[in-house]
Amino acid sequence: MKRCLSCALVSLLAIGLGLGGGLGWAQETFHLNIHAAHLENGLEVLILEDHAVPLVTVQVWYRVGSRNERPGITGISHFLEHMMFKGTPKYGPGQYSQLIQRYGGTQNAFTSYDMTAYYSVLPAARLDLALELEADRMTHLLLDPEEIKSEREVVKEERRLRENAPTGPMYEQLGALAYIAHPYQWPVIGWMSDIESITRDELQAYYQTYYIPNNATVIIVGDVDVTATMAAVQRHFGDIPPGPPPPPVRPPEPSQMGERRTEIPRPTALAALAIGYHIPAFNHPDAFPLEVLSQILSEGQSSRLYQSLVYEQQLVTSINTNADLRIDPGLFTITSMVQEGKTPAEVEDAIYQQLDQLTAESITDRDMQKAINQAQSSFIFRQQSLQDQGFTIGFFHMLQSYTVINEYIDRLRQVTKQDVERVARTYLTKRHRTVVTIVPMGPAKAG
Repeated sequence: MKRCLSCALVSLLAIGLGLGGGLGWAQETFHLNIHAAHLENGLEVLILEDHAVPLVTVQVWYRVGSRNERPGITGISHFLEHMMFKGTPKYGPGQYSQLIQRYGGTQNAFTSYDMTAYYSVLPAARLDLALELEADRMTHLLLDPEEIKSEREVVKEERRLRENAPTGPMYEQLGALAYIAHPYQWPVIGWMSDIESITRDELQAYYQTYYIPNNATVIIVGDVDVTATMAAVQRHFGDIPPGPPPPPVRPPEPSQMGERRTEIPRPTALAALAIGYHIPAFNHPDAFPLEVLSQILSEGQSSRLYQSLVYEQQLVTSINTNADLRIDPGLFTITSMVQEGKTPAEVEDAIYQQLDQLTAESITDRDMQKAINQAQSSFIFRQQSLQDQGFTIGFFHMLQSYTVINEYIDRLRQVTKQDVERVARTYLTKRHRTVVTIVPMGPAKAG
């Protein structure tokens, strides 16, 4: 009997969060039956059968993002993502999107610090079409000079939109200040001066370096048969030759020796604040306690920072934390919009007071239960579409391994109050801290 995976996941969620609450899930496990294989050219293939609906998502994930760039070509990963839709000798500009849409499908792509992914959802009967299109642009991209010229303007406009957003520069400056050596110091979209000057030769060299089968993973989720699907992947990708292994990313970011801060005047009504602390990479054992810590601090209106700074002291209109776990060490961020009539300094002091009060003794059983249940429910609900299941597989595999997916809930349950206090004391320190404030600009003075 065919069973809906997303329905099974929602049922599992109900068991964990049902009457009586509790950490629950004690007798339940989460498992995705992912089939993994390699082609001789190094291409990784991950397939998950889900026969709930006659659809399939085909995704190609490349191990390349802004962390693989260098000064002078920042933003080239994102620029190349745009160019991947601009045609090959077989399929002209825009034809990839047109063909997917002709059969009722959807498609898109994204670039991050650590990866670039291309994805489509379409009828399972059109699996071969999606595979053919992806294999074709993996090796035959045109990079026509006129298309590059046109798309450069599109990317520049994206860049301007971020620059003009009220708090846009705050996040970029946080990365630029927190990192002094690692490529995480520049934004994924890149700096405008580089976007304007990236050449066709640079795009071509980057494409040939990273868009190779031995640097890619094909992920297929949906109404498919593993054996037939592997034969189709072999048919479309098997003859693509591998390339030389891409160069490694430069050495790790040196340890931060003290607090860094900057202030940015902006034409905005309210001040804003961003605080970043250096934390380990996704594959570090402390990743799970850091995620639970973030849940305790700011997830939901009953969380510590929200209760204290929004409700009780009325210092901010919003506050959020995020354990941004990446391939290389990332940042634990705390961001807030400052209430009118209050100052960023007041908000900072209130945040640090809450962090100082975070001890194993102060964390209640209910705090832990709620934080872990929230993390579990968020994880489960992310699996409710074929596309999102593929995203989960892709993100975990790029950051560490798809096998971690089936360990995720068990490892969350193992986090203790002492773990949460320890990671807060270890990483959320002044030495590891970078602070960026947005300050409203006053009216221009005459004369």
